[in-house]
Amino acid sequence: MTQNPAQNPTLTLDHLQIGRPGRIAKIGAPCGTESDPHLEDLLLSLGFEEGAMIEMRHQGAFGGPLAVCVDGRMLAIRPADASYILVEPAVSPASKEAL
Repeated sequence: MTQNPAQNPTLTLDHLQIGRPGRIAKIGAPCGTESDPHLEDLLLSLGFEEGAMIEMRHQGAFGGPLAVCVDGRMLAIRPADASYILVEPAVSPASKEAL
């Protein structure tokens, strides 16, 4: 059975809901912006790798840093940097039952 992409769209990490897990689909510049290879290398060195499981844990007030869990490690990241991380949100059990 193939999955309909519309059922599980991708979004940037800075838009992932708190407590919702997902999988990193891609690391790279958001659409319409210039790539920053140094930032991409930094994110990869911190463990933000394609295929890694990720969960948003906390969003700082007034656009502050985001706390995320990547493959069991807690990391903080700026929202602007989080926009370089494309995430496929995990399908929740409730939404699976609705299918």
